[in-house]
Amino acid sequence: MSSFRCMAKKYLRAGLTSGTIMASGDLLCQTWERRRAASSGGGDGGDVLSDAAASTSGRLGAPAAVQEQLGVMPAYDLARTARFFAVGMTFHGPFFVNGFAALERVVGPATCLRAAAKKVALGHAFLFPTYTCGFYLYMSALEGKGVEGGWVKFKDTWWEVFVVGSSFWPVANMVNFKYVKPQYRLVYLNVAGLAWNSYLSYQNQRSNVAHPSLEDAETTTTTTTTRARVKGD
Repeated sequence: MSSFRCMAKKYLRAGLTSGTIMASGDLLCQTWERRRAASSGGGDGGDVLSDAAASTSGRLGAPAAVQEQLGVMPAYDLARTARFFAVGMTFHGPFFVNGFAALERVVGPATCLRAAAKKVALGHAFLFPTYTCGFYLYMSALEGKGVEGGWVKFKDTWWEVFVVGSSFWPVANMVNFKYVKPQYRLVYLNVAGLAWNSYLSYQNQRSNVAHPSLEDAETTTTTTTTRARVKGD
């Protein structure tokens, strides 16, 4: 029982840390988006699109595109931030707790340069692409777009994400596996990943704007279902 409680605390701590960092990364991304919208000449017309700009359900496809074209500064989307927290809490934290433990079992606890390089190579070959694909599928599910939406996002962004990640994570993980104690590696990963999560938020939102039809389909389905229920009543 004590081992179960210890494991539960470990996952809870990892999830809360990851969720907080991922939510913070999304808020940083939204702050950048707001500043970009403001610098592009937002102000006039802001009242016209204020209702469309304020999203609480994550349906930011066509409205976001209109905002960007007209230079309107969108409101903070706290529902979007909450989804990033949920992904960090229930996926990122547990995933990397288990992933780092697997690397320790395969390579061993040694922290020499050779062992650290092996962990970096294995992590980048297996953990990084698996997590990235899982992130898009999970995020799309939370946005109501399903597997199709997640796959579209992955196809849209995987090459850019891989190139940028390959220039960032091997260096960050080399420091992590070489100098950071195992119990603090997830904390280091999250701190190093603050900027990375802002980047993922940007790529996720960019794909949302590029494919409003997915959200249109969701809205149409919801409307059709509602109308059917009303007729049934």
